[in-house]
Amino acid sequence: MNHLDIWVRKGLPGRKISFPHVLGCDICGTLVEDAGNFKKGETVVVYPAIESDTPRTAYSIIGGFGNYRGGYAEFVRVPISNIVKKPKWISDTEACALNVSYLTAWNMLEKSGCNKGDTILIWGANSGVGSAAILLAKGLGLKVISVASSSKKVTQAKKIGTDLVINRTRSDVATEVLKHTKNEGVSAVIDHVGAKTWPISIEVLDVGGKMVTCGTTSGAEAKVNIRTLYSKEAKIIGAYLGSKNQLISLHKFMKLKKIRPIIDSVFDLQETKLAHKKMESGEMFGKIVLKI
Repeated sequence: MNHLDIWVRKGLPGRKISFPHVLGCDICGTLVEDAGNFKKGETVVVYPAIESDTPRTAYSIIGGFGNYRGGYAEFVRVPISNIVKKPKWISDTEACALNVSYLTAWNMLEKSGCNKGDTILIWGANSGVGSAAILLAKGLGLKVISVASSSKKVTQAKKIGTDLVINRTRSDVATEVLKHTKNEGVSAVIDHVGAKTWPISIEVLDVGGKMVTCGTTSGAEAKVNIRTLYSKEAKIIGAYLGSKNQLISLHKFMKLKKIRPIIDSVFDLQETKLAHKKMESGEMFGKIVLKI
């Protein structure tokens, strides 16, 4: 599951879908017929991006605001070009968790331009993108500051390697980040939260720092200090999934670094309503998976 599933279910202004519509953009399954170089019975994952039918948008996502129905079903049909062989070293449950959150986090880290030893701030340590970014950033040798919203999530974030976890309900995030970095700020910020966090993300950047953004769970319209942005020659960079080649390189990197995706819970398809409620509550740590 991904927040996109919830946004599509609830609807967004100006975005239309045709019914019946099937949600689900993170897919792992078994081929029921030959497809190109793939044979019937092979287990594959689906690269979720397809050509966009929305002007000035990079691409659409299978199961999202597009014409392709998604993976909340026994059968799903996708273009052959979107099929990727499932890595043998991870389970089907783990494999289906990588195609959106982990690919997006991987793309964001590449766009950040961070090098080994740099410090990066990652919002939402418990979320799919947040927890993925922490694991991958540590694999790249970065120093990680993450943000969580409870003592339990702080403990969990520490367990997966975060160097410093800030409980945003008890401390001011900007103050703690600048204190930890001796007032220099961070090289980059992974921001998938949106309106509420953008001002802080820009504030804590070092000179020449980059805020890489991919989500709007707290709102799509942010108020930022433009002077702060240009005076430190900072950059705001959008990230939308990643390429198919990046997904393949992500598989190789995770195998090399022995990184396994964090699975919070697995629900049967019939329990989708409960799974959505859990994601909307924010009480998960890692990925929520639906199983048929």
